[in-house]
Amino acid sequence: MGDRGFKRMTKNFKAFVKLNKTGLQNKYVIIVDGKIIIQGEDIENMLEKVKLEYPEKMPLVAKVPDARMLVL
Repeated sequence: MGDRGFKRMTKNFKAFVKLNKTGLQNKYVIIVDGKIIIQGEDIENMLEKVKLEYPEKMPLVAKVPDARMLVL
């Protein structure tokens, strides 16, 4: 991943950190260019849709943790 790829991933990660996670607990989100493209529970179908719509982009795929989850 070149410098541009790193900058895109940083933009996507920053969008995830700032994301209002209310109502998204235990769901997946896919972020492209700093914007949530899709959210839900069926990650396989979600990825298929994103690959078709954004074939040249590198998405950030994340599962929003439950509020009780402890990340070490």
